[in-house]
Amino acid sequence: MSEATRGLFVTGTDTGVGKTFVGCALLQHWRERGLAPQPRKPVESGCPEHAGALFPEDGAALTRAAGLPDMAMAQVTPWRFPDAIAPDQAAANQGVQLNLAQLVAACTGAGAGTDTRPLLVEGAGGFYSPLCADGLNADLATRLGLPVLLVAEDRLGTLNTCLLTLEALQRRGLQLAGIVLNRRRSDIDPRLDNHGALRKHTAAPIITAAEGISRAALVQKLSTSKLSGPTGATGTAPNA
Repeated sequence: MSEATRGLFVTGTDTGVGKTFVGCALLQHWRERGLAPQPRKPVESGCPEHAGALFPEDGAALTRAAGLPDMAMAQVTPWRFPDAIAPDQAAANQGVQLNLAQLVAACTGAGAGTDTRPLLVEGAGGFYSPLCADGLNADLATRLGLPVLLVAEDRLGTLNTCLLTLEALQRRGLQLAGIVLNRRRSDIDPRLDNHGALRKHTAAPIITAAEGISRAALVQKLSTSKLSGPTGATGTAPNA
């Protein structure tokens, strides 16, 4: 995919930090700007069975947030596996040899990645988590060449994983579009200031999402941040 391709790669510091929630808010925001965003979560594990077929819950949420019909889920999340483990292992358990070239092709088809049809790709797990037989989330992000939005749970200990991910992005020559600190628990010390600590290490936008924040409220935060453009090209902008 060329450098002119528009969109973002959404990754996390770990699994269960809110990537899909943030991705859905971005898709809704882009729609409100008159765009036709194209989401992709090319592989999803831990899919329950609905009506005799595996149902990708994250892929479905992204599909609907983008305003696409449910039939589009076949394109958004073409590979689905029942085991709630890393996608490479989940695929192997089903006798599927899933490779990086297949995931890249799934993300880049159907005209996605233009000024009016920005591409949003959500990985699985953390940036260095295995995604397929021959690649990590980091490898897919590198092949796509998209700016990376990092989602992290706003809690004690997240600075280490955030800074390790920022170093990994730099080593791979990938642009940091921004960081979303997603506070998912109410029992966090109110004096904890991950935002301020991370500001010392990056000029990219940092958005904080309070515990229990609604998607509409997060969309509003996105609309007033430097992350509002479909390119996510905000690596040198001040925080909004």
